[in-house]
Amino acid sequence: MRQRGPLDAVTGVVGDAAGALRRRRVGRRPYVKLYAADGTLTLVDPDSDRGEALLEIATAMVDAAAPPRPEPAADGADGP
Repeated sequence: MRQRGPLDAVTGVVGDAAGALRRRRVGRRPYVKLYAADGTLTLVDPDSDRGEALLEIATAMVDAAAPPRPEPAADGADGP
């Protein structure tokens, strides 16, 4: 077995970091799951026209259900 040098150690760390970033990016990518009444799952490609329409509808539903955000106070509104 050969000894690992400093370059091998750096390469391993960079590979681990790249893998973690790749998993994080995939985990944050939007996805569309449709469940039928019998529990059957259908995955819809989020880049398709159907997937984009469903994501737009879902985003609107989440925005409608979210509590209203406080309006930022205008500068000088409380001044003399």
